[in-house]
Amino acid sequence: MLDSIDLNNIPLFVDNSSVELSDTNLIYGKNGTGKSTMVKAISHQINDAEHCIIFDGMKRFIRPDKKLNAILLGTQNLEIEKNINDLLTLRGKLQDQLNVAKKTYDTHKGSFNDSIQRYQDFVWDNVYRHFQHNFPKDLRGWGGSKKSFTEKLKQLGTKELIEPSSLQSESEILSKRNLIKSGAKLAIFDDYTPKLNIERLTKLMTNTLSNTATGELSRQIKTRKLESWVQQGKPYLSPNNPCPFCGQNITQDHYKFLENEFSEIINSTYQKFQEDIETEVEEIQQAQAQLQVWQEDTETLSSENGEGFKASVTKEVVTVNTTLKLLATTVISKKDNAQQSIPIDDSLDSLKLALEQLASKIKDVNERISENNRLVENSVKSEKELHNQILELMRIRCLKPDVQACQSEVRSFQSQLKASSEEKEDKQKEIDKLDYKIAKLRSQTQSEEEAVTRINHLLGLLGNKQFKLVCPTVNQGVSGYYTIEGKNGIQRSVLELSTGEKNLIAFLYFFYLVEARISDAEPVVIVIDDPVTSNDDQSMFLIITLIQNLLFQAKNINADGNRKLQIIVLTHNSSFYINLKEWTGNPYTKKNHSFHLFATPRGSVIKKISNKKEDIINNYDELWQEAKFSFDANQKQTLWNQIRRILETYIKFNNYSESLEHTIRDNIISAKDTEKKLIALQLVKIAHVNSHSIDDLMQDLSPWSKEQIRDAFEFVMIILGGGEHFDSHWNETGN
Repeated sequence: MLDSIDLNNIPLFVDNSSVELSDTNLIYGKNGTGKSTMVKAISHQINDAEHCIIFDGMKRFIRPDKKLNAILLGTQNLEIEKNINDLLTLRGKLQDQLNVAKKTYDTHKGSFNDSIQRYQDFVWDNVYRHFQHNFPKDLRGWGGSKKSFTEKLKQLGTKELIEPSSLQSESEILSKRNLIKSGAKLAIFDDYTPKLNIERLTKLMTNTLSNTATGELSRQIKTRKLESWVQQGKPYLSPNNPCPFCGQNITQDHYKFLENEFSEIINSTYQKFQEDIETEVEEIQQAQAQLQVWQEDTETLSSENGEGFKASVTKEVVTVNTTLKLLATTVISKKDNAQQSIPIDDSLDSLKLALEQLASKIKDVNERISENNRLVENSVKSEKELHNQILELMRIRCLKPDVQACQSEVRSFQSQLKASSEEKEDKQKEIDKLDYKIAKLRSQTQSEEEAVTRINHLLGLLGNKQFKLVCPTVNQGVSGYYTIEGKNGIQRSVLELSTGEKNLIAFLYFFYLVEARISDAEPVVIVIDDPVTSNDDQSMFLIITLIQNLLFQAKNINADGNRKLQIIVLTHNSSFYINLKEWTGNPYTKKNHSFHLFATPRGSVIKKISNKKEDIINNYDELWQEAKFSFDANQKQTLWNQIRRILETYIKFNNYSESLEHTIRDNIISAKDTEKKLIALQLVKIAHVNSHSIDDLMQDLSPWSKEQIRDAFEFVMIILGGGEHFDSHWNETGN
């Protein structure tokens, strides 16, 4: 409860540090004088939603939803809706980002698909067509489409790699395929091994006739015992010719002498030297003949083994044959150069190298033949190995720069596509999370069926203007939304609801909350700010009646002096203020306060009203003053007319739907006082007739005195439940 409103530090107000409050407080002020500011100050001071209920417009209690064509009802529902709207705002921003991400993704996807198409076209033209032409059997099931072929190529990356040393060429694979197809095993080639006495040949070519003769002469001298003769021949030796014994030169005469003497020995030695040369030449020629025979056999065998397995030894055979010919020529030249040493190490080395190359070649060919024989023996396994070889060749082809360039382009666009896809998915996940939060919040909305029942009951009092709230059949999984149904049972659009109608629904929901809080018997402050904004007469009377009910309840609840219900009403509507003020009984007591807000050049000023003379007056109060004036002047015709206007205004203000006569007739008839009953019925009838009469106003159409008319008027007001209202208005103007 508030004893006063603290207005300190609020620049709008001047000379009012605080405003003392009572049980019921009526505050009148034009728009802009600070009513809403005072409501905020009250809310800030109390700061307890459980014990302070504020009506300051429809936004706190309802929200029209154009999309659902319904009214969202309830403070908690509106708070949830506010949180939902905040999330929806964020969702809208994320949706914009998602739309951008989707466009980026679509662009990258198009570029990626184009790059894939270029890659598929390239490998189809440069890989598939080549291998399909050479190895159609191995690519069975790989064709059909460029896409399926590129998908098949991916499988090559999962296969075990083949060592480069074991990798075969396409021609080798084709050759082996033919061998497997023929199913024939191949013969192994023989080795070629020439029979040459290399040591003897080397010795012959390095020896000379002189060296050979020297050895023979020495042997003959010893045999014939010519040592002394040799000694005797020394004086004849010449330094210019070589001596067969010592190697020194001798004269021509001495040479002839020696030749004649040793011709037998020399001739014998020379002859043997020539014979040795012939022998070596013959061996070389035999090696050549052996090579020719081997070559002929090899060619025959190669032809039998098939075109793919001809011995590739021609070059090596030619080399060996050429080397043998050169060696034979060199040996033959020794005949004419018996006196010279002719080294043949280089020729022999060449021959040795040529023979080694030939042997290596023969070995290679035989190994191939052995391998191919193995293929024939294990044709199924061999075919599989060859198939894997072809796949490896395809894999290696795909690693070439031209194919790699296409793949690199695909990977680049794929990377961009992946990044944009992740961005799109991240934004979608964020939106999904928000949608989950929004759905969860919507599921927390509460049904307001009890409040709607109470609101509809009160709306039913509007007569021809009545409408009601209806829970839609399809509420889309949420509560608190209600459609508007007119009196004719047809659903109305929320867009057609007037500001007054929406304000009325909000106030009726507020009133429902107030009733529930009062029933809890807990202390509560009720603040009502401009409740009749844009309302028509019927709605205004309904709102006034409900507030009047609160004022009566406050009087009863606070009767024991313990304030449990405090009411603060603020308005800019003078008629509303005056009519409501009268229902407080005496609005100028300790329990009932009235205030006026005034705007001054320095700011707003609040003035407490101490008596009726300081308060504002309306046309209704003027009717009472005129009625009292007519009573005092004994002008009964005028008095009856004022009574009629007062009564019709009163029953309209209190929301009676029938005419004056119909409204009070049954109540008058049921009264026990027969005399007053007749007077009251006649009063209403005469007042109703004479108020529309065009006769002389001074003509007295009734036999009653002005006092009897006044008493009958009071009796009717009491029947209508306005006895105190009569006393307060009549007594204010006199006795």
